[in-house]
Amino acid sequence: MSSLTPMLEPENSASPAPVDAGFTPEQKQYLVDMLAQLNLSQTFGGGQGQSQGGADESFWGTPIDDLCKEEKKKSETHVLDIWDQIVEHNDTNQIADGINNYMFRHHGLFNVAPNMEGYMCRMRLPACKLRGDQLFSLGQIANEIAGGYTHVTTRGNLQFREISPNKILDLFAAFYDIGLSSKGSGADSARNLTASPTAGFDPLELMDLHGYALQLSHRVLNTRDLHGIPRKFNISFDNAGSISVVSDTNDVAFVATEVLANDQSVEPGLYCRVLLGGITGHEDFARDSGVVCKPEDTPEVAEAILRVFLEHGDRTNRKKARFKYVIDKHGLEWVVDCIQQKLDSFGRDVKLIPLSCKFDAPRAPINRRGHIGVHPQSQAGYNYIGVALRIGKMTGEQMQGLGQIAQKYGANDVRLTVWQNLIIPHVADDDVEAVVEAIKKLGLEISASAFSAGAVACTGRWGCKLANAYTKQDAETIVDQLQKSFGELDTPLNIHLTGCPNSCAQHYIGDIGLVGTPAEDGSEGYDVYVGGGCDQDQGLARYLCGPISSKDVGNLSEQIIGNYLKSREENESFLAFSKRHDDSQLKSMLLAPNE
Repeated sequence: MSSLTPMLEPENSASPAPVDAGFTPEQKQYLVDMLAQLNLSQTFGGGQGQSQGGADESFWGTPIDDLCKEEKKKSETHVLDIWDQIVEHNDTNQIADGINNYMFRHHGLFNVAPNMEGYMCRMRLPACKLRGDQLFSLGQIANEIAGGYTHVTTRGNLQFREISPNKILDLFAAFYDIGLSSKGSGADSARNLTASPTAGFDPLELMDLHGYALQLSHRVLNTRDLHGIPRKFNISFDNAGSISVVSDTNDVAFVATEVLANDQSVEPGLYCRVLLGGITGHEDFARDSGVVCKPEDTPEVAEAILRVFLEHGDRTNRKKARFKYVIDKHGLEWVVDCIQQKLDSFGRDVKLIPLSCKFDAPRAPINRRGHIGVHPQSQAGYNYIGVALRIGKMTGEQMQGLGQIAQKYGANDVRLTVWQNLIIPHVADDDVEAVVEAIKKLGLEISASAFSAGAVACTGRWGCKLANAYTKQDAETIVDQLQKSFGELDTPLNIHLTGCPNSCAQHYIGDIGLVGTPAEDGSEGYDVYVGGGCDQDQGLARYLCGPISSKDVGNLSEQIIGNYLKSREENESFLAFSKRHDDSQLKSMLLAPNE
């Protein structure tokens, strides 16, 4: 009999004992814990993961009094329960500020004042995939509701800007009408789930994983506990093909892997290796967990990982609230054990498979310019075409035009990339010329110099109050100056500009990384890093110099590239050149005055 069942005397008892209708403190706590485990605490008015034990009140195991302000707000109101506030702000044409601004971000809405009026809205496009007709409709939305343009982000989704507060309900309705959403794209969410943009048609891929990214996105969006986690969370699905999806910069990465013959009783074949804890803004790549899993199990494994983070992430210090710090605190082995315990609790017999990476077959080489231009697909007679965007920007008209091209020539399929451009796949050989011409008529190109193809920039001070520099504008200045001075390079070059240490544009993995910081005169400026890379070229960029005023960053970039070309070995890449020299050598060589 349950300890919660009142103990009644038998009917034939001569002297019935009085029934205590109340509950003991232990029984009350048992009830609260049971409701939380069944995810019913919200139904009965409690905060997510919150106990009701008086002085012992906690939120996911952290005492209420110890929570940071954002977590206290989440303990009072679940992030999904703010629809009335969104409607009220829309109807009164009032933009969210303070803690409301933080809560609205869970629905993709960002008040970016004072840098720009109105909202920025970030979409959720799982697997970085959408249809051509959806892109066409998004172009209409950009023109009619937003500022007439959008940007592709470094997580392969789209951001709209200049949205009036009284247009939010119209915006959401327009998204819903075409099967899209912005929910869970900001604040403490499992952000846009990335997948290799060439999934399903890459001649080099081991397997197409994008369907599992879609499954996981549906699972996250429809599971209440998985909204309002301790901090943002990035998950990637890497097909091990020709284009990098920078999987090792994610909190969790599932990387397609061919397991070879081994002495660990693991049947050779295709699996996903699980990488954990990447956050290059905190100078850490995702590390090999020592386990693989079956590809079809990745959505469930991801949920188990998210639940471990949900229960053990730091809710007292925002700076230490990322998944990396759970691993740092408890150790990788402990975290992997917790993940397996969660999987066991689900009851579907999903297992993590311990296996050293020494039994993995080598990965196919990555084409660092494979996201631009015409490339043959695995399907004979078809091609994918990478469109070069100017630091990720498209006008509404260009979005509509590209959507129509995808519908007419590309099986209505569009892929966005973490390199801030897009791909139209499934173009027949006979149609390539017509597609290229149609793209050019939109004012876009399918070719780009090494400088332009590898330039990545966050929003910057133009639209983000955290930024210390106008990154997009400065990126264009740098690209134009380098193209004018050097024309083309014979090797890829990635230049990453990020406006603040949050590193949304991942300056630590750039050949040249620029992070916004005030210059000595108080104006916008940058610290300069060199020699970063990811995947097979993994390495954190090293500090070179700074702060450098924004007005001088073009000349400095020209100086760095000129000295590299003068000092390198034949056809040596900038990355190889940087790795071959120590910090003092790089400063001496790259910062030398050009003759």
